[in-house]
Amino acid sequence: MLTQSQNVALSPLDFTNYQNALLGVLWNELMEGAVEPMQAPVPYLINFAEDCLLCAIVMLKDKYEVPLSGDFTIPLEEEEEVSNGGEAIGLVYVTAAPAQSAAQEANVGIIISESHRRKGYACEAVELALKWAFEDLKFHRIQAALMDDAQRDRAMRLFVGQGFRHEGTRRRSVLKPERRGVVGVWKDVTYLAMLDTEWALRNMLKHKGPVPTLWDEMFARHAREREEMVKWDEKHNRVRKVSSTETLR
Repeated sequence: MLTQSQNVALSPLDFTNYQNALLGVLWNELMEGAVEPMQAPVPYLINFAEDCLLCAIVMLKDKYEVPLSGDFTIPLEEEEEVSNGGEAIGLVYVTAAPAQSAAQEANVGIIISESHRRKGYACEAVELALKWAFEDLKFHRIQAALMDDAQRDRAMRLFVGQGFRHEGTRRRSVLKPERRGVVGVWKDVTYLAMLDTEWALRNMLKHKGPVPTLWDEMFARHAREREEMVKWDEKHNRVRKVSSTETLR
């Protein structure tokens, strides 16, 4: 697995490195706003990490030495050494229920500390995780489930910018449990996903210029579905071409 990109490196989270104050803060944020952590059967980061296919700490590359053991290895094209004394800046995870694994599907999620946002670190970490899921595990489809909260639009821009497609919104589909005296509430969840074919063609499909909004994605999807419906109708002779005057009559 590729463990580093231009600016970040991934370190697998385990019992030796999970007791970090920042990771505790990030985990609490994930428990408040991310579907998979919020629905974890045991509400602790280390237990969640053990159930994940991948749960890694996002580190600044120029401050982190990538481990040489385990499933994580330094790619041949990036053999430069990285110095010690790493700073954790986030968490990235890939998880899949048994039924999803059988269907070659998985979920991806990420969180970056507030002081390191808007610097491209999340994009690099997500791309490393996707490369591992698509190319090493040979998954067919990776989805991001975004709960309706203050961070949803930022997360949506991140994943759409990576080439994810909007697939729909399930209304009131996840119950955010009562926490800290706040009563539980049902939340909408927006689903974005990427297929293995889209990953293979990501350089051609990647958006250039401003990242499309959710409305852009919805209109584009509507146009594609409309074209498919017209083709289906034509194939089954349900569309009859007539002159404009006959249409008016």
